[in-house]
Amino acid sequence: MNINKIAIASLSMMSASWINPAFALDLYVDSNTQQIYAAPGENRVKLGSFEKKEEIDKLKATLKAEIEAELKSKQPAQADKQANTSEVITSLNADSTNTDLTDNVATVETQPKVKKGYSPANLSYGKNGFEFKTDDNKFSLAIQNRVQARFAEPFDGDPRTLADLDKDEKSFMIRRARTKLNGHAYVPWLKYYLQYDWSQPVLRDLNLTVDKYKWAQVRVGRGKVSYNNERVTSSGSQQFVNRSIVNDVFTVDRQQGIELKGNLFSGTWYDMTYYAGAYTGLGVGERNNDDGNMMYSGRLQWNALGGEMKFSQSDIEFHEQPALNISVAANSNRSKCTAFETDSRSCRNLTDVNAAGTARYRSPSETFEKGGAKSGQYEISQMMEEIHFKWNGFSFLHELHAKRIKDTLNNDQETKLLGGFVQAGYFPNRQIMAIPENIELAGRYAFVDMDTDRDNDKQTELSAVINYFLEGHFNKLSLQLSRLSIEDPIKLEKDNETRVWAQWDFSF
Repeated sequence: MNINKIAIASLSMMSASWINPAFALDLYVDSNTQQIYAAPGENRVKLGSFEKKEEIDKLKATLKAEIEAELKSKQPAQADKQANTSEVITSLNADSTNTDLTDNVATVETQPKVKKGYSPANLSYGKNGFEFKTDDNKFSLAIQNRVQARFAEPFDGDPRTLADLDKDEKSFMIRRARTKLNGHAYVPWLKYYLQYDWSQPVLRDLNLTVDKYKWAQVRVGRGKVSYNNERVTSSGSQQFVNRSIVNDVFTVDRQQGIELKGNLFSGTWYDMTYYAGAYTGLGVGERNNDDGNMMYSGRLQWNALGGEMKFSQSDIEFHEQPALNISVAANSNRSKCTAFETDSRSCRNLTDVNAAGTARYRSPSETFEKGGAKSGQYEISQMMEEIHFKWNGFSFLHELHAKRIKDTLNNDQETKLLGGFVQAGYFPNRQIMAIPENIELAGRYAFVDMDTDRDNDKQTELSAVINYFLEGHFNKLSLQLSRLSIEDPIKLEKDNETRVWAQWDFSF
């Protein structure tokens, strides 16, 4: 028997008792004189039946005892039933002159109930933008936007041929315009992440991560392969305006697949972080694979000093203790792609020429009949070593890449590529107090050898940048000057050009 039925049944018992003449009194009012009488008569209108206070108190006590006895025997588990019962009992203990219990019953029956699946939420602003979180912490959502406004002169991209150095494409541009959504659902360790680029446009990231155990986290969906620091670090957390000339040649970029990550032996001298994944191997622009081969990737990182560092450049945290991570990584893939870029046509071909002066790598965007790459034509294996260091405003990053491309349709001809860079930055305020503390100076040298068995095909970059951090990486101004050189293996010529980048990177 539920509480509402108990209250209604008890009320019926009381109503039956109220009509008992042993303690009920009928009163009448004269419509002319407004006087009260205990007997009917001419011009008298009945007011109602009124009971003795002592009898009503007895009935209320009886009703209260019955309800409490019923509660003890049934022990209802639902909190709303307990709340309703308390309200009835409280009403019974109220002013005994109130003889109308109808309102109490109505209150019990009409009390609002909490909607199933509904939970209140709060809004705040933090490092991930505007953050929504339910009070029970089952769901959260953070929304963040980022804009990169850039001026480039005489061109914006990285030159790969002598003709690229001759471009005159001075311009202002919205280089990046992105919206990020991230949070968790149902439980705090089931996380999701989405990033959309409005400037291209393309869905860059969409993945789910099971982040329950530090030693084993599983990510499924579309995202960056955890291969090397320069590519995995967000363009908004870079030390320079953009990545080095090494990136486009050796990046494995974003892929669709599954990745496992874990941190082992945390706090010890042999603190390790590992990454292992399997992917479709065609970038983000393809739903299906072009053949039966998958891309496989692995990274092993020794957190030699200071523990595991995030993929972020510049020591804006001003590490009080030195932090050093040393990593090695490997990747293999067989597909029609020799390079990747995150856009709707992610699978691409490297820009290079053979001894005859024609394109060395076929374009995957064309059919094989029209001179394009065939499915599974290129077998690629590559390796990378990396050193990352931060301490007291100083940062250092080095990567060395090796890549082998086998053309399975051209007598298994192999081409070996080599590239790498070294960069360092420092906040000079640590030594010269007159310089504002949020200014960083940095320099970088990078090189690419498109074929280690061939001479006169080197590409180099020498860059310097000054960063002014208004709000860390979330709001910063950068001015970069680069000297870029290209060697032509066919013409046996070399040329260079100076490129200027000025950029405002703003996140909110």
